[in-house]
Amino acid sequence: MIQKLLTKYWLAFHLVILFLAVGLSVLFPGTGMTVSLFWLSFFVIQAFLLLPSMLPGETMSAARSRASVNIIHDPFLCTGVALIIFAILQWLNSGCALTYLDDAEVWRYSPPPVGWLPFSVESYPAFVVMTVFAVCVIGGGILRNGTGKLSKRFFLDMASLFSGCIAIYMAAMCLAGHKPYSTWAASPEACNWGMYFGFWLIVAIGGHLNFIEEGFTKTFVWSFSAILGNLLGVLLFAQPLGVALFVVAALLMLGYWMFFLARQTAGLFAQLKLTVCMLAALGLVLILLVLLIPENPAKAKFAQLVDEQYYETLLSGRHFQAPLAWKIWQDHPWTGAGAQGFTHYSRMLVEEADWTKLDAHGGLLSNDWLQFLTEEGIIGTGLLLGLLVILLIPLFYRLRFFVKQLMSKTGDGMEFLDIDPYVISGIVATALVLGLSFVFSPLQSGAILVSFMYVLAVIPGLLPAGTERGEARG
Repeated sequence: MIQKLLTKYWLAFHLVILFLAVGLSVLFPGTGMTVSLFWLSFFVIQAFLLLPSMLPGETMSAARSRASVNIIHDPFLCTGVALIIFAILQWLNSGCALTYLDDAEVWRYSPPPVGWLPFSVESYPAFVVMTVFAVCVIGGGILRNGTGKLSKRFFLDMASLFSGCIAIYMAAMCLAGHKPYSTWAASPEACNWGMYFGFWLIVAIGGHLNFIEEGFTKTFVWSFSAILGNLLGVLLFAQPLGVALFVVAALLMLGYWMFFLARQTAGLFAQLKLTVCMLAALGLVLILLVLLIPENPAKAKFAQLVDEQYYETLLSGRHFQAPLAWKIWQDHPWTGAGAQGFTHYSRMLVEEADWTKLDAHGGLLSNDWLQFLTEEGIIGTGLLLGLLVILLIPLFYRLRFFVKQLMSKTGDGMEFLDIDPYVISGIVATALVLGLSFVFSPLQSGAILVSFMYVLAVIPGLLPAGTERGEARG
């Protein structure tokens, strides 16, 4: 039992703790929480070096050697290390004082200590960005090279559960009227917790199908946290348009969910168990928000969806912000203006009367990639896009291999249901967040960026590899 626990779940358990710590560091920001991510990252690396997943018939020493060689030659790690170095330079080269130019009678920021290196106006925001990038690279690289299928599923199970637990806590505080939770629900920004909970709701709907062989109590507890919690989080903390999009995506996933369940050969009790747990989770949300607390933020958001003023405000903010961002980027095209650079430099470009427009969006551009370009420059944004492409290549390759396998078989064409449900839900969730990154700013949240990277790192490993090389077992 102990050997199975160590060889299958010990590394994944460390990754889950690191993932949970990222969410808590966003919920309770501070230097101590941010520094703790480095310590937890060190423990994850230690667990990877000592107990990576093993291939069938492989010794532990051989597994360690194989995993270490694989991660060293992984282009994800090479590109990620370059991104971390870039972020470290931004942090070390931070510190631009606000000075008054008497001849021009304007306020301006002084040049950074080393003018030609990446820089940031303030040190702490650059430190946070560096930490988030490091967590993305370390966790993503280890999920790609150190965990097997069971470990990957365990990570997704626990991540869905923990995000739901955070959502339940925040929802309880919000509905009780405690700030800042009630403020976040009433006026969600372009980057908000609702996006995070929506992402994990979509992932969890697929993962719920993996509990078909589990007991009722375990399935219900997981459903209560992962489904009910994340759904509450979406309805209360997402923007109206985000609520609509995530609800539509969830309904599509439920269609897949029911179709998958109807074609399972499992017994009637197993199918009824999943159905009852899902209906119970959805029913409890409706009872809470419709019957028990009818006056809640979710009701106002659905009303805003049919209000033309909401969409006019959404577009006017983008039209105001984008020209400022392009101007800042032109001044610092290669290295960007550093973490929160748009917030600082945009104030130098507008009249004081327009500062309220900037404050209304919390320094966010409602477009992740324009914000990355403005604050990380061509170099930083290029490295970040490189990580994304590296994660997508094995996913598309394995999907192509899987489709070829299906086409070579004779049947009713429904063999695709043999695919792990986490693959479908992971693809839907990451595609939706990627699309929303051009409308809102979900990836500016460390919790969402880490979730996005980790899920993309996991789901290719749940597909057939398409080679003769064996898969690591978790």
